[in-house]
Amino acid sequence: MKHAAIIEVLLQHAFYADLRCPDLSIEPSDATARLLRDHRCLWRSSSQGVRVLSPLDPTGQAFLPLPGDAALLFYLAVRGGDFAVITDLASIRGRSAPVFTDAGAGTDGELRLAPADPARPRLPPGVLAAVEIRPGSAPRPARFQVSFPARQARWAYYCVTDLSPAGGELAVVDASPTGALRFSAVTLDPTDPIAAQIERRYPGMRCACFVSDKPVAARAEPRRSLELWLGPDRVAGPLPNPSMQSAAEEDLLFQIIMYRAQPFQTP
Repeated sequence: MKHAAIIEVLLQHAFYADLRCPDLSIEPSDATARLLRDHRCLWRSSSQGVRVLSPLDPTGQAFLPLPGDAALLFYLAVRGGDFAVITDLASIRGRSAPVFTDAGAGTDGELRLAPADPARPRLPPGVLAAVEIRPGSAPRPARFQVSFPARQARWAYYCVTDLSPAGGELAVVDASPTGALRFSAVTLDPTDPIAAQIERRYPGMRCACFVSDKPVAARAEPRRSLELWLGPDRVAGPLPNPSMQSAAEEDLLFQIIMYRAQPFQTP
């Protein structure tokens, strides 16, 4: 018997260049799995999302169409990787039962979070969020996507140097054609734990700090356009990107770099 896709739900994440989200799994709830089996439907889960396939009769129509009022519920679970670190979870943090639903979905098929409802049952342990689809009985594919935004944080570069302030002005520069990222020199706070660590580790060296003027979206592909300049001259680059695990504060990632009169290195 031939089958045809009637529902497709894609999982997307802005962190990855291809937008695929390999850190999540999606599976039907027990009740949805029973309903699909009762109607001879199959489901295929992958790192891209889930597809529901319906058997077709000889005329090409659904053999056992789903009820027009059917509500299909799927569960999203984190299966690995650094999903919590690379994802902006502000929209679902604190919700006991976040549900992405096709109610009100636009022509782009983007599923949106349903309003918080205290009466909604809590999700099973280990489930990040639910996906609820009401496809009706149409045999043609209904395509949707759940998109997760990448975490954003300001970037800070702590530059350890043996140059005196008179040796020239250091700067972190985005040398990409757009020059979209801008960094400003900031005065170090005496209570800054990173600066205190540097002072203990490199006594007698000077520390200059440069912080991005706006938050930077996390992405899998490193930004290779950041450089260290001394006055009008490029002296090092590309600079290593701050690690997503290097949070100095909730919204601040940092990287320590070193500039001596000769070699440049990452401590």
